[in-house]
Amino acid sequence: MTKSFGRWVLGLALAGGAAGIGLPMLVHAEQPAAEQLATVDQLKAEAFKALKAGQFDRTSELLSKASAGANDPALTKMAQWTKAFEDQRQTFVAERHKQFDKAVGDVKMLLKNHKDDYALDYAARAYLLADDKKAFRNEKWVDDLVKETIDLARQHEGKEQWLKALRLYSDLSSVDPATPEWKDKLKVATRRIRLLAMYNPEEFRKIQELESNDRETIDVFIKSTTQPTTKPTPKSTTKPADDSDDSFKTDWHQSLKDIKLSMLWDGLVDARMNYYREVSYRDLGLGGLNGLKVMATTKGLETAFPGLKSEDKKTEFVAHIDNWIEKVKNATASNEQRLVRDAITDMGRTNDDTIRLPEEVFTSEFADAAFSELDPFTSMIWPSEVPEFNKNTQGEFSGVGIQIQSDEDGSLKVVSPLEDSPGYKAGIKAGDIITRINGKNAKGIALTQAVKNITGKSGTQVTLTVRSQDGATKDYTITRQTIKVASVKGWLHRPGGGWDYFIDPQNKIGYVRLTQFTKLSTDELEHAMTEMQSAGLKGLIFDLRYNPGGLLGTATEICDKFLADGVIVSTRADRETPNLPREERAKADSDDVNDIPMVVLVNQYSASASEIMSGAMKDHHRALIVGERTFGKGSVQMLFPLAGRSAYLKLTTHHYYLPSGKCIHREENSTDWGVNPDVTVEMTPEQMRAAIDSRQDMDILRDAASTPEEKASAARKVDKKDPLAQDAQLSAGLLLLRLQLAGAKI
Repeated sequence: MTKSFGRWVLGLALAGGAAGIGLPMLVHAEQPAAEQLATVDQLKAEAFKALKAGQFDRTSELLSKASAGANDPALTKMAQWTKAFEDQRQTFVAERHKQFDKAVGDVKMLLKNHKDDYALDYAARAYLLADDKKAFRNEKWVDDLVKETIDLARQHEGKEQWLKALRLYSDLSSVDPATPEWKDKLKVATRRIRLLAMYNPEEFRKIQELESNDRETIDVFIKSTTQPTTKPTPKSTTKPADDSDDSFKTDWHQSLKDIKLSMLWDGLVDARMNYYREVSYRDLGLGGLNGLKVMATTKGLETAFPGLKSEDKKTEFVAHIDNWIEKVKNATASNEQRLVRDAITDMGRTNDDTIRLPEEVFTSEFADAAFSELDPFTSMIWPSEVPEFNKNTQGEFSGVGIQIQSDEDGSLKVVSPLEDSPGYKAGIKAGDIITRINGKNAKGIALTQAVKNITGKSGTQVTLTVRSQDGATKDYTITRQTIKVASVKGWLHRPGGGWDYFIDPQNKIGYVRLTQFTKLSTDELEHAMTEMQSAGLKGLIFDLRYNPGGLLGTATEICDKFLADGVIVSTRADRETPNLPREERAKADSDDVNDIPMVVLVNQYSASASEIMSGAMKDHHRALIVGERTFGKGSVQMLFPLAGRSAYLKLTTHHYYLPSGKCIHREENSTDWGVNPDVTVEMTPEQMRAAIDSRQDMDILRDAASTPEEKASAARKVDKKDPLAQDAQLSAGLLLLRLQLAGAKI
């Protein structure tokens, strides 16, 4: 009972006493049936209103009262479901507050022990967990810490300690997002780190290890002050047998192969003509020139480019850049194109006479910096990147058909084999470790590099050395095939293949998760919907969390499946360009699914096409949107072919607009972006990780011929990591559908 409710009862009791009426009158034992029914209906209406506002505690309270005043089994079920969810939610809230208190305590412990360099890391965690972020940021001790961290970041910058500077500017961007300076500083630090990682990976790895060791020292210190003391395990200085020097090494020559200077100029012209807003050659040129300056002044690149060892040559190169920067700054609309072209040509000659960067490096760095002036989604797709780009958007590739991830120790781990794939048929299982690829050590390999080496032309072979969970090691020589990557997943992967789509078989509530909008997604969804409908589907949870987007056409096709008519999305530029505005509309089809209640799950990692779908479903009141505000990637990119389609410029040409007219794109200083859920359910990073972990256990494709012991072990794993127990957003979505199917008007 709340305090206000308690005072209300007490007031009635006192008033009743004065009038000679006893407190038992509050029971209303002789209340007329019609009046009692009206009270129950009113309580239900208030409960469902509170539910849409995310007030689950209030909803539970009101439904419990309504249930107590009516002999209605459906209402009793509603009250039970809501109370169970509210109990779970309170556990999540308590966890969040506990994590916040710990993060604040960690900050103060670090400050007390003069470990200020890492204090804002933990303060940034606390900021994300705070119920009132503005109030937390304005606390004096937080403000003092921010000022101190600004000084520390500038010191690291001055010493060219770019990883440390990047970490602190990232923290400052988190706790002080309204200050654009931190984002600019972060961009420069990120560029310098990328240069080192690209052109001197050995040196970068050493810097990374030093930073990692510092981080580990801080983590050990924090744990030692908050957990019982245990004897630390000494680090081994001996490399394991698999850690020989034959490991894969990043080779920038391969990454930048076949890049030509002509591609750069053609890309600049396409950007000037087709970008969604007015853009000048001046701004693009300044960005590119500054990028070359950062390249020339980043220490550590001398190993890859010996010309940078000469301070005189480097000084001459930088002086020419500064001269051209001043000229281009003063460019006018009538001469900017000529000036920028002259700057590129002259700096190319100066480069040949001084630091002698290869043409592909000069071109790549100028282009990367020039197009970064526009937005994060505009970039060049160089010849070596085209096959991987096509693979990601088309939903198919040639390989062995396994999902992999990098473990904390750098091991390459199999998450799950894909159905009917060569890897699955060969016997590779979830949890296996790939120690070698074609005989080369795979420990510490970048995921992109691992994918590049495992995939290949259909019909060719790759040899994977795999260590199973029992410690046995075996070589698998596998013939690559064309693999179709399923983007639609269900609730539970059946042993041997196929999905169980029903998250609640009793109430016939289905679950589908779309990982990306590929050219195959529409057909995959059609198959899933047919299977569920034939089994009596009554409600559907459509999970778009962590979905980065994909093909616009696929997004509109899937929306059309659930909408009978109306605008799905419109796209337009902020100026007149050769690319005309478009409007996509739903049309009535015989196989439309618009008669079952739906919940769409989103979070801060739902982007682009995910936002188009969730926004259209919300604006047309076709589904309830549950979770957290989406990413805010509301821009459309088009591919402009370069050099006979050997490379492309991926350029932002339009913005998306939802049926309501809202642009979901997040600009640098936006306060409103993305799709706001109808029902907000927040999750902490730790809770999100736990939910993902439990979800992965459900996704694993297990062998249909597993022994009874293996099946029992897998079942215990799933039970132990039940996604509904770990995932508040999924549980909320299921609750809403159960209530709707039981008659709730939400």
